[in-house]
Amino acid sequence: MVDWVAVQGVATSILVLTSVGAIAYAGLQLRHEREYRSVENLEKQLTFFLSENFVSARRRLATARLDLTGAEAKLVPWELEEPPVSVFEVLDFYEHLALLVKKGHLDLYDMWHTFYEWAQPVYVDMQELIESPSSAYADHYGDLQRMMRKMDELQLSRMHAKNANHWALWTPDRIIDHYRYELESGGRPRRSRRAVAREVAREIAKEMQQAELPEWPAGAAPPDDFEANRTGSRRGSHA
Repeated sequence: MVDWVAVQGVATSILVLTSVGAIAYAGLQLRHEREYRSVENLEKQLTFFLSENFVSARRRLATARLDLTGAEAKLVPWELEEPPVSVFEVLDFYEHLALLVKKGHLDLYDMWHTFYEWAQPVYVDMQELIESPSSAYADHYGDLQRMMRKMDELQLSRMHAKNANHWALWTPDRIIDHYRYELESGGRPRRSRRAVAREVAREIAKEMQQAELPEWPAGAAPPDDFEANRTGSRRGSHA
């Protein structure tokens, strides 16, 4: 005799497990979709950041903030009531990024990894404008304030691991270096040692590839694939 109660219990258990699995899978798919969209949003923001228009805005700010008339560069003094006009376009961009982070459209770590070294010197330079209760713009940049505090924590945690000097985050010299780099580089991202090393490695590989295919002696018939190999080598060397 079939125990229908037991069968029903097993069927219910299977249904529950199947539902749990479906929910878990849907959650995983949703997380992957969010991660993909976050990366896509990051690429869009980076493209705008490196665009000619925004590079010009960053250079205008650097020009307004630096006094290059003396032997050494120094920051131009400014008043809270009369901040440099060119700073608002730059700060508004970072406030926009902070809003995307707040809404979950950008990952905080990705934001820190991509934009921190650019945003932090400007933020510290304009900290009174952004945070002072006397500033008319303190409320306007609320999301930026919260995001910068979180990114500072990330930066400090990594500096802890490297036993670095935490006060290096706030030095005027670092701010001056940032603005000078903006003027001298035309807004291009800083090249890391790894990037330079990769370029050197590629050049060495090209030279080795060319050296492996010597010229065929005059008067002798080369193999059928000799010219194809040479062409491929040349193409590779100019890739």
